[in-house]
Amino acid sequence: MSGIMKLKSINAGLLVAIGLPAFAIAASVGVAIIAFAKGDPTLPDEYHWEGMKLDRDFADARRAADLNVRATLWIRPTGLCRIALRLDASPPPAIELKLVHGTRPDLDRQVRLLPAAQGYEGQCGSIPYGHWHLELTDAAGSWSVREDLSGALDGARISARPQSG
Repeated sequence: MSGIMKLKSINAGLLVAIGLPAFAIAASVGVAIIAFAKGDPTLPDEYHWEGMKLDRDFADARRAADLNVRATLWIRPTGLCRIALRLDASPPPAIELKLVHGTRPDLDRQVRLLPAAQGYEGQCGSIPYGHWHLELTDAAGSWSVREDLSGALDGARISARPQSG
């Protein structure tokens, strides 16, 4: 009886010693075949435009930092947006404000703000609490400031340079 048990133990050990690596090799070959057969598609010919757009975004942000662009946004209950803009250059004839909600695209909007007595004004409608991505640009598109804000946007500060603690 002891010889049979010893033989079963040797067979089990042999199975583990040979079977496990053989399974790993077979699984690796299977994954390689799937990867080659159904791999990621090649990039489209127009893909370089994405890189150029990113370069432009970075250049616009650098230009805004060079101009030390900073602003405060106020939203009135009537839906009027007012921005007090400060920058180290002459004020632009108009500015654009993009408001992109973090989870609800139906709340997204783009507002053109024109000079008014206390900065720039434009109708932006009701802006509920939430997570927002804001982008402020001049009408010519020569600079851009982006900010992620959560909560109420009334009184929000937007700055091209990081705020020192």
